[in-house]
Amino acid sequence: MNVRANFVAVLMSTWLGGLAFGAQSAALAKSGDARPPKIASASAIVVSVPVGQILFEKRADEIRPVASLSKLMSAIVYMEQCQHVKLDALHQMNAENRFMAKGGDKSKLTTNWSYSNLDLLKAALMRSDNRAMPALMDSCGMRLQEFAMHMNRKAQDLGLKDTSFTEPNGLSQYNVSTAREYTKVVLEASRFPILNGIMQTKRDVITGWRNGRAQKISLGNTDILIGRKGVDVIAGKTGYTDIARYCFSVLNRLVDNSTVAMVFLGAEGKHTRFGDFSRIHRWLNDRMSEFFAEDSPKPNRGS
Repeated sequence: MNVRANFVAVLMSTWLGGLAFGAQSAALAKSGDARPPKIASASAIVVSVPVGQILFEKRADEIRPVASLSKLMSAIVYMEQCQHVKLDALHQMNAENRFMAKGGDKSKLTTNWSYSNLDLLKAALMRSDNRAMPALMDSCGMRLQEFAMHMNRKAQDLGLKDTSFTEPNGLSQYNVSTAREYTKVVLEASRFPILNGIMQTKRDVITGWRNGRAQKISLGNTDILIGRKGVDVIAGKTGYTDIARYCFSVLNRLVDNSTVAMVFLGAEGKHTRFGDFSRIHRWLNDRMSEFFAEDSPKPNRGS
C-alpha cells in the first residue's frame, strides 16, 4: 500500500469509528470578515477529516438525486464484491450494457469491442461513461437487482439512512442521498488505492480490442480541479442529470495538510459547483492560522 493509500486508511478507520460527525459538531465562526462565503449549490457540506467537525453546511440533510456520484458507490461494490474478477480481464461491450446507459451522455465505449475491467473503471470514474458500470456489473456476473442490493446494503453498513440506489449509473432520479451522508461515500471510495489513483488522474488513454485490432481512446477527467495549482484532490466525482442538476463530491487536502470532505448537490450551472468549491477552499486556507492558533477563540456555528 502506498503512503497516500495508508493515509486514507487511517482517516477511514477514525471517521467510521464513530467520532463526532453530526450537527452537534462545532462550525466555523460567522463574524465580520470571517463570514462563510455564499454557496450557490442547493445543498452542501464541508467536513473535516478525520474529526468530523462540520465547517460549513447548507441544507445538508435535504434528500436529493445524486446523479453520477452514484458511480462512487458502484465502484466500491465492484471492488468489494468482484474480487474474483481480474482487472486486466477483457469484457466485450454488449447491447444490454448499451441499453442501461440509455438517456446519458454519448459513450466512447463501442458495442462488440472489448475493454479491460481496469479501463472500464477509468471510463466510469474519470469520464463518467454510462456504459462502463453496467459492463463491470456484467463482468462480475451480477444482474441489476443484485448489484443495486449490494449498493444499498453498503449504504446501510456505512450508517446512511437517507441514501438508496436503483441502478449503478445515477441516471435514475431514485438514486438519492444527502450532502451530509455522501461525504462518507467519497471517503469510503478513497480507501481503495486503485480507485484513488484513477480519481486523481487528469488524463489517460484506454484501449479497445476487436479481432486483433486495437483502438486507443483518450479520457479526460470531468473533475476540472485535478492538477489545478494550489488544489490537492485525493478523491472526487462529478455528476449531472436534468433532475439532479450539477453535483460534486471531493476529498481535498488543504495547505496545512489537513483534509476536508465536500459535497455540493443541485447546482444550476456546470461550473457553479467548482466555483462553490473554490470559494470554500480559499476561505478555509485563508483562515488556517486563525483556526489552529493556540490562543485563538473556539469557532462557533455559522448560518
